[in-house]
Amino acid sequence: ITPGNLKIPASNLTASLAGQAAGIIAYQRSGQPGQDNASFFIRGVTTFGYKRDPLILIDNVELTANDLARLQVDDIASFVILKDASATALYGARGANGVILVSTKEGKEGSAKINFRSEYSMSQSTSTLELVDPLQYMDLYNEASLTRDPKLPLPFPQTKINNTRATMEGAPGSNEYVYPAVDWLDMLFKDRASTQRNNISVSGGGATAKYYVAGSYNIDNGVLKTDIRNNNDNNVNFKNYQLRSNVNINLTKTTEMIVRLSGTFSEYNGPITADGSFASDLYNVAMHASPVLFPAYYPADAANARANHILFGNVGGPEGTSSNSIRYPSGNPYAQLLRGHKNFSESRMSAQLELNQDFGFITEGLKLRGIFNTNRYSYFDSQLSYSPYFYSATGYDKLTNEYSLTWLNPRNNVPNNVPTEYLVYNRNEPNANSFYYLQGALDYNKQLGDHNINTTFIGTMQQTLYSSALDPRTQTTTLPYSLPFRNLGLAGRATYSYKSKYFAEVNFGYNGSERFSEEHRYGFFPTFGVSWVASNEGFWNPNGIVNRLKIRASHGLVGNDAIGSQRFFYLSDVNLNGGNFAQFGINNQNQLNGVTIRSYANSNITWETSRQTNLAAEVTFLKNLNIIAEVFKNHRYDILRERNIPATEGFETSVSTNLGVVDSEGLDLSADYK
Repeated sequence: ITPGNLKIPASNLTASLAGQAAGIIAYQRSGQPGQDNASFFIRGVTTFGYKRDPLILIDNVELTANDLARLQVDDIASFVILKDASATALYGARGANGVILVSTKEGKEGSAKINFRSEYSMSQSTSTLELVDPLQYMDLYNEASLTRDPKLPLPFPQTKINNTRATMEGAPGSNEYVYPAVDWLDMLFKDRASTQRNNISVSGGGATAKYYVAGSYNIDNGVLKTDIRNNNDNNVNFKNYQLRSNVNINLTKTTEMIVRLSGTFSEYNGPITADGSFASDLYNVAMHASPVLFPAYYPADAANARANHILFGNVGGPEGTSSNSIRYPSGNPYAQLLRGHKNFSESRMSAQLELNQDFGFITEGLKLRGIFNTNRYSYFDSQLSYSPYFYSATGYDKLTNEYSLTWLNPRNNVPNNVPTEYLVYNRNEPNANSFYYLQGALDYNKQLGDHNINTTFIGTMQQTLYSSALDPRTQTTTLPYSLPFRNLGLAGRATYSYKSKYFAEVNFGYNGSERFSEEHRYGFFPTFGVSWVASNEGFWNPNGIVNRLKIRASHGLVGNDAIGSQRFFYLSDVNLNGGNFAQFGINNQNQLNGVTIRSYANSNITWETSRQTNLAAEVTFLKNLNIIAEVFKNHRYDILRERNIPATEGFETSVSTNLGVVDSEGLDLSADYK
């Protein structure tokens, strides 16, 4: 993919992947800043297992989709997507779902060059739902009630409808607080959101050292309105800062050292949500709120003149307002908007050292390269909130156009309903992890007349340590998850070509995973491929309609060890202080908890394997039209599945094994015209 094609009016790189290459499926579930990562797959979802997304390597180091999302397009030198088994075999145990390779820019010899780009953009929904007006809402509500039980009184009597019509028309004597007609969507949301993107880079260097230094600052705003009645800025605001430095140093004529330093820092602020997540539910609340039951808020009457809080509207409980209960505690969208805000801070800092050694003085074509990377990730979030005061209007005198307010909140300790005039601080446990990666690669390339031979051997080691030690199944801290996550890998590739017409390639991956027992800890995954450039044959007319034709095929196996959330499949997980308790002693005064089995040891669980076949043709017509057509078939087997075992068998928890099978096939077709 040409990096320039990834520039779109958005700060999220994953949002630009759709349509960039054949076989890439990408979609966004949300456009909310900070929550707008696209889900993307290579050649579809080919497993119902634990990991379905592709492996992401940025400068040869595995990172997350969130790191890819925040990567600046201006810093990208190349963006490559690998789809078939022959291409992905070198990338270890997680290449079964495809590989995304990204390389960042490096300096070039010459005087310093400064590039600066600043953008300001506005975006809005192409369409939105149109709601009926309050009068139609009441008529339809009455009609629905009448069809279900004609004996019941109508929810909205004609007097209510007439007075609401007077409010909407601004008639003399109407009262918008007693007979409200609220457009919640217009009250909470703006039509447009703004985005700012700023990027600056400096590059250059000489024969000894070259440098590329870049920084960026992006701001994405949401579409929520702010209100002077509350000093909380509840609109979604997402800021991202990045710094990057790539320095290439020629230590000798044959030795190059590269130092890559980068930091990504994100700050989010936004409204509180009902489910505790950061994905705002205010649109859903506004869509389902009644436009006629209560106003967003009441102006202070004489009894509440000294109130230090907003008097939010609501409706009393069905048993009457004397119980001080609220019928819709989360049904006032305006209160949900203003009752507080959430924020998070996220950062990743990475340091990488590379050494490239040319051993041409020993034998021509022999090269060695090594990579060491370490990065640190941290995340914490918090929220400040208060519980709103809710009121309803009672005792309305139409002649004087006056009413009194009844306080609806409960006075006893009912969660989330006891109102407060102060902010309460809450937070979740911070999350941090450290990552180490070591890679060594040996390359040998030899040209023997018309014959070319190239071989590569790569060894990798990586370790990740999580501070939370959180078991994703139980959301509790456990010993197995406090241990470092480690992987080893050895891969090799040998290619042969003759007169740049005939090509053959053999790859293998020998990967080790600590998740499996000793019998299955290492997996061997070979692939092979052949290709023929027919247009390089002597009989081919390069000036004809078809200027270039290449046919290629590959077949092989790729493994995957990310098959479930359990840490070690060959070990049991037992809680010695859980389960049914036992009491004993005088008057049963002593008690001991029982034992709970979370998972059983299963030494037979092994790698999920993908057997992939790919057949492709690359054709150039009239020197300008390039077409690539690929037919592929993917047979995924040994997918981890939970077995349905009757409880009468005596098992305390479920048992999983490698039973799943998925077959997929398809056609990738791409065309570009220069």
